[in-house]
Amino acid sequence: MKKNFNVLLINPWIYDFTAYDFWSKPLGLLYIASILTEQGYEISYIDCMDRYNREILKFKNREFPKKDEFGRGPFYKEEVKKPAILKNIPRRYSRYGITEEIFLNKLKKLPPPQAVLITSIMTYWYPGVFRVIEIIKKI
Repeated sequence: MKKNFNVLLINPWIYDFTAYDFWSKPLGLLYIASILTEQGYEISYIDCMDRYNREILKFKNREFPKKDEFGRGPFYKEEVKKPAILKNIPRRYSRYGITEEIFLNKLKKLPPPQAVLITSIMTYWYPGVFRVIEIIKKI
């Protein structure tokens, strides 16, 4: 048993022009969590893309997220400034997932981690990874 060795696993936000939940889950990160748990590590997990997050549902005045008959549905989104390289694309650019405030509140409630693992389902979603790293470094 790895007493008091806490590992924080994070599925970060998506920064993109569009995103929709077609049952997307960070399977690799969840496998790692399972292995670490079997080895006796304490695990904390924050899923910035959790459409069923209670705080985001409360924020949106909803009991359940919008979904179709198969459970698919839109993520909560907040429009953000586009990176300079994308400025000429005539579409709105957004951060998808829970709010930064909800993320910070979740982070502050957790025991201090000795290691942080962050995933990214798509390589071009790196802005979400970078933002999570930026926030964690400040705390």
